[in-house]
Amino acid sequence: MDRVPQADGTYKWELVDVTQDYLKERAAKEEALRTGTPFPGSEPEPKKTVRRSKVSKVDESTNF
Repeated sequence: MDRVPQADGTYKWELVDVTQDYLKERAAKEEALRTGTPFPGSEPEPKKTVRRSKVSKVDESTNF
């Protein structure tokens, strides 16, 4: 069992096979948490776009 860092900055206990590859991945995740960068291999969240509705033409009377 190992305490695995999560993308939200928390840790979770998981049963893992401790290999050289796992240790390198864990070190990269720890560094990402320390520097505040996204986890290696994770895709950044897509930017949300605001959909604007089509504006209809309104004829206003200029007679008062």
